[in-house]
Amino acid sequence: MRELLPTVLDIVVTHNVYDTDKSVEYDEIKRVEARDIRTGDSISTGAIIFGEMVVFAISPEMVTLGYKGQSKTLRLGEEWEADFTVVDNAPYRSRDEIWMTVTYHTLTPWERIVDIMDHILHVHKNNDSSVIAETTEDEQLVLTLINLEIENGDVGCHVLKALLSSCNNWYAARITRLGQFQEILLEGIEKGALAPGDETGWRWMKVAAETNDPATFITDMDRYYDLLSCAVENGNYDALDVMNAIWEPEQIIEED
Repeated sequence: MRELLPTVLDIVVTHNVYDTDKSVEYDEIKRVEARDIRTGDSISTGAIIFGEMVVFAISPEMVTLGYKGQSKTLRLGEEWEADFTVVDNAPYRSRDEIWMTVTYHTLTPWERIVDIMDHILHVHKNNDSSVIAETTEDEQLVLTLINLEIENGDVGCHVLKALLSSCNNWYAARITRLGQFQEILLEGIEKGALAPGDETGWRWMKVAAETNDPATFITDMDRYYDLLSCAVENGNYDALDVMNAIWEPEQIIEED
């Protein structure tokens, strides 16, 4: 049985690359679940210049790491900026600032959703079967986590739930059970989803609109138009993209 919200050790190596008058920052993240770590293990930081850490002790409440002859204990939820270095790329006019942050924490529902969906989307991208048995368990886990996120107050996740529940291939995101999509979406709207400030809901509505006919999402077109126009008037660009996918801009102007 997979753990719903596992505790993890995150090692994040951040690169800030300066080149004359501009800079680019990016992260390399290594995530290890606590249940896979044992006392005495060596964990690569993922960067040659930083090397490895040794696990001196680990429990659900804390982890003690050995690094460059020293030890550091992190309690659950704590973060440690472990190292920093600057690399001058002579004779080029650029330099790299590289630092490492280590965190011991329990994943939030959304962090867990992203982790699992990355795997599902990779599998579904290369599979056009109507049902993909390999990811069935993972798909159910994601839907469970989405329900948890909704319980935590993100009503916009109803839109994501509607989309994923009604699709067989999550990468293609083509709705095969329109009635189910409409039912879950309406439930979300009744609870506040697709309000003008609902960034989560409108972001996933746009995703759904890119691979399906957005004119079919709600049977009550007047209510649908009211939701869209209200969000657009309040500056929601995802809602504007959905509206433009249903009506040509000149049609919207005429109706207004």
